Amino acid sequence: MRVYLVRHGKAARSGYAHDADRPLTERGRADVERIARRMAKAGIAVHQIRHSGMVRARETAEIFGRALNPPGGVVAVSGLLYGDPVEPLARALPHETDPVMYVGHNPFMEELASLLLTGQNSGRPVWFTTSGTLCLEYEAGTWSMRWMLTPEIVGKAGQ
Repeated sequence: MRVYLVRHGKAARSGYAHDADRPLTERGRADVERIARRMAKAGIAVHQIRHSGMVRARETAEIFGRALNPPGGVVAVSGLLYGDPVEPLARALPHETDPVMYVGHNPFMEELASLLLTGQNSGRPVWFTTSGTLCLEYEAGTWSMRWMLTPEIVGKAGQ
């Protein structure tokens, strides 16, 4: 079973009363769209896309949703914020039966990837840029990294 972990796209830095209200920048949207298109072109399918509920994560998830058309839709869930503990999700993931995508924030995404891959939520063996998308596979009780896409890998618009 595969799980896709995504750090939201680049977000606006100022002008918002609450951190949760910061939307994606034009560059952030473009980066996410290129990665989402690349995944769709590769035939990547997910059953559902889950996000933290913060504006930048929701917008990122919606872009992936338009490209991947998950039958389970795009939904907000708790437990994906930057300060949330990663252990509850790490325990739940092996019980998923369909591929799912989680869109959240750092350091949560890096800590979750570390816990799944190394058994410790520190050390961060995976560095998530904004829009970074990691594919993990769970098989025979073990998580492994299949691939990672970043804006740097997929290139700039028009390339």
